[in-house]
Amino acid sequence: MRVLSSSELERLYRTMRLIRAFEEKIRELHGENRLPGFMHVSIGQEAVPAGVSFHLREDDLIATTHRGHGDVIAKGAQVEAMFAELFARAEGLCRGKGGSMHVTDVSRGILGANGIVAAGIPIAVGAALGLKRLGRDNLVVSYFGDGAIANGACHEAMNMASLWKVPVVFVRVNNQYAESTPQAHYQGIPNVVPFAESYGFPAEEVDGNDVEAVAAAAGRAVERARAGGGATFLECLTYRHHGHNIGDPGAYRPAGEPESWIARDPVVALRARVLADGALSQQELEEIDAGIDDRIAAAVEWADALPEPSPELALEDVYSDPITLAAFAGSSA
Repeated sequence: MRVLSSSELERLYRTMRLIRAFEEKIRELHGENRLPGFMHVSIGQEAVPAGVSFHLREDDLIATTHRGHGDVIAKGAQVEAMFAELFARAEGLCRGKGGSMHVTDVSRGILGANGIVAAGIPIAVGAALGLKRLGRDNLVVSYFGDGAIANGACHEAMNMASLWKVPVVFVRVNNQYAESTPQAHYQGIPNVVPFAESYGFPAEEVDGNDVEAVAAAAGRAVERARAGGGATFLECLTYRHHGHNIGDPGAYRPAGEPESWIARDPVVALRARVLADGALSQQELEEIDAGIDDRIAAAVEWADALPEPSPELALEDVYSDPITLAAFAGSSA
């Protein structure tokens, strides 16, 4: 495994710490009834998007899930515009119309989050096919939860990726539960790695709480995709510290299980690692933390102070068919 420099470790820590601060603030704001809609936070899973995006370029693409805040932040989405989106303001990434589960920023290669389980996987494969046909060396990362493996769209897309040999990296973020259903209750085999390999591309299991291990595996996958080698499947084992969505207490989890995983908190682990190796000092880490916390606080204050969008904006950015509209108008006359 490639040894990362002090500056690279700092970059990874900044990314993970920013994701953690954003998600913790989301939980706080939602608990205060200041944010509308459902929220699914990824606290505990930060090492996966940080390690994967470590190797991505600006022109690379990602597709993600309803639990996608961390994935899009790691790809470069600005937390200020994300907060504006969650506050349903017109200055948000999707002009306040997408919300938490549909965050998109095509300018940064973010094809969007998706509220339908496994729906982002065929989108990613289609985008990767487009890149291949254009003769480019950029690629697509498809993030999905463990429950998506039981969805037919996942397997159809993986088959197409193998058949067409497209530049895609499948990243299964295995946090052990499909909503409230443990993996053993919906997955007929204990290990999906040989299952994924049967599609004809490499697959490997990764400690999803070790950002360096994720970065190493992602580096191999990205290099393969850029070189025209096709798809790779990464099984990243991790754990969400909280319930499926904000408001879910996670009572279905066995006693002691959350505590055992929280003891392996990826942000805490990386912090200890950089301190032990001297990559960053305690003071430097505290300064980084303070800077991120200040940015989050300022972003929330700015987004919350924005005016409510006018009702007329609801009619913008919406596809309309004049023939259908005329038919409806005639039927209501």
